[in-house]
Amino acid sequence: MSLYGPTVLRLGLAILFLWFGFSQITNTVDWIAWVPPWAAALFGLSEHTIVLVNGWFETVGGSLLLLGLWTRIAASVLSLHLFSIAWAVGYNDIGVRDFALAVSTLALALFGPDRCTVDSLRKRNEGL
Repeated sequence: MSLYGPTVLRLGLAILFLWFGFSQITNTVDWIAWVPPWAAALFGLSEHTIVLVNGWFETVGGSLLLLGLWTRIAASVLSLHLFSIAWAVGYNDIGVRDFALAVSTLALALFGPDRCTVDSLRKRNEGL
């Protein structure tokens, strides 16, 4: 059973990132309140644009996790992204949740590609 742990973790996180990404792309207005005031000033973008960019970022990252393509890199970047969100949100129920998700995504990066990924398939084909 432990063989499937990393696969379940990867697929669960992929679904999570895809859901949040699609939600931000399709319901941008609902997410604007979550943009920290400093983010718009730092990037020189509107809150609406920041939500859209973040939504696409999470959708692409979730897609990479779903496929298991560049698994370690995608999980590392997404983990850093979630750690920054947890820090920005602060110590509350949402910040603690995002911190736990960041740690889970970091664990996925440390596991690397499981046996059901494009990465593993490419590695097996290179050995032929």
